Amino acid sequence: MVTLNDKVSVIIPTYNRAELLKKAVKSLESQSHQNIEIIIIDDFSTDDTAQVVEKMNDDRIVYLKHDINKGGSEARNTGIKRATGRFIGFLDSDDQWLPDKLEKQLQLFKDQPDVGVIYTGVQVVNENNQPTRKIVPAHRGNILPKLFESNCIDTTSSVLVKREVLEQVEGFDAGLPSCQDWDLYIRLAQVTKFDFVKESMVLFYHHSGERITTNKKSVLNGHLSIFEKYKNMAKKQKKSTFHRFTLNIWKVIFRTGIVGQNKETVRLSRGILADGFKDERTSLKFLFYYLSTFLPLKALSYLYTQSKKNNKKSRLLSVTTPS
Repeated sequence: MVTLNDKVSVIIPTYNRAELLKKAVKSLESQSHQNIEIIIIDDFSTDDTAQVVEKMNDDRIVYLKHDINKGGSEARNTGIKRATGRFIGFLDSDDQWLPDKLEKQLQLFKDQPDVGVIYTGVQVVNENNQPTRKIVPAHRGNILPKLFESNCIDTTSSVLVKREVLEQVEGFDAGLPSCQDWDLYIRLAQVTKFDFVKESMVLFYHHSGERITTNKKSVLNGHLSIFEKYKNMAKKQKKSTFHRFTLNIWKVIFRTGIVGQNKETVRLSRGILADGFKDERTSLKFLFYYLSTFLPLKALSYLYTQSKKNNKKSRLLSVTTPS
């Protein structure tokens, strides 16, 4: 039985983000639920991370340092192995939690014993500390079909997971170059139900430092890996679900090819489409997207730039137009 005072292990992977790490840990000090252990995994930082952690006056902190840089997923797996809490949460060192995040998630776990993962809304914040958009949760229960359509949960900083469920799926797949969070959610959704706290409980900061999502090669290879790893499982869902899964992967790869002006990447995206629509190649949607991959790169770049401008204008109008 879940109690509201169950211990939570908070895993913070970090690499050369000493100043941001201070803010992340500070946000934990303000949590209304205080029965936590804070496991900081230093992924072989070369800045003063170790000295910064040493000065933190909190006996709940466990500091572990890799002897080589292994990446965020390996760092999180190191933390999972060390965790002693009944629940495990992940806080990226450049993000922060709002004070009642854990309390609200634990209350839902108490009310719903068959749920293994609870995620929350997220407030995206820019470098000027201004909110830019919100990620609002919408899917609960068996969300596997929705996860094939997209990573509808987004950042791992929002999720709280029962430790036994996380151990059942053996943590993160560190062999993936990106999309490790999406991959984890798909595997968790095969063994447990999800629920959410709708309010934004996480401040997700966009900044000039590199995240995996800013590394185009990693993004490309990660999405290719997800398609190969799960396409057979996705085919067992409704046809529309599998087509959305295919189109989601295709769009990322196609966009990467356009931005990088790389013909080979565009050809890769064409192959994803052909594979995902083997039995429905007369679909107008498929034909439109498929034929677009044959356009010259300069034309695609122009169309992509115009599309981004139009999207930016529509977002601006949605913010400034009175309701």
